[in-house]
Amino acid sequence: MNSYYHAYTKKYRKRRNEAIALIVTPIAEFSLLVIWAVLFNLKRADRLDFILPYAIAVGGSVLVGMLLCWLCCAISDKYVRDNRKYTYFEITQKGAVFSKYKGRYTLFGKKTILRMVCVIPLETYKQAFLDEKKKHLILTGEIRVYEGESDSLSYHIKDGFPTFDKWWYNEAETSYKTVDMIRLPMDFEHPGRIAADLDRAKREFRAIPPKKEYVFKESAIVRKRKELKKMAESRRYMRYW
Repeated sequence: MNSYYHAYTKKYRKRRNEAIALIVTPIAEFSLLVIWAVLFNLKRADRLDFILPYAIAVGGSVLVGMLLCWLCCAISDKYVRDNRKYTYFEITQKGAVFSKYKGRYTLFGKKTILRMVCVIPLETYKQAFLDEKKKHLILTGEIRVYEGESDSLSYHIKDGFPTFDKWWYNEAETSYKTVDMIRLPMDFEHPGRIAADLDRAKREFRAIPPKKEYVFKESAIVRKRKELKKMAESRRYMRYW
């Protein structure tokens, strides 16, 4: 079976909307107070020295609010895109992969993505269960944990199991650390589905018949040819004195 779970990004959009509301609400209240102050002094509203400070205050607060809202949207959308792409959980025929976005940095104008990749072989996987709050998924078994640049941790599925493109991640024991438990963060909307799919994948993995070792057996024709060749050579070198 192959199952793929993207990161749950609705919570980040919800936080963005909450931040925008916190920015807009005081600015709107301040603008209303200024407008009310102008309305209560309509007799002086025709004077430029009276109306100009109020107009600057309202316009400046609205401009600052717009810039802050734009900044919140830009940061939120960038974080949503990165988590959507680099945070996921994938179940293959013989293993599972959990990828977690760990941030980015820029060096000499080159942007580099960091992430953590956990490889869970179904052969050594034990169980998955939810914590007491039923929000975090806990996986137990022999789990390999890799950390580094995203491009270096690229992999492909070979014979139903994730295999890294860089050969040393598959063979060198110093390239990863082994843990017996990992706790998935609150990045997935339905962690219970992941647990159910992992248990089903484990049952399907156990049902896979073992590979039969190929044993070469000489056919009767090959055996007959060898016998005829041996007889011919024996006749060839037979001498009568």
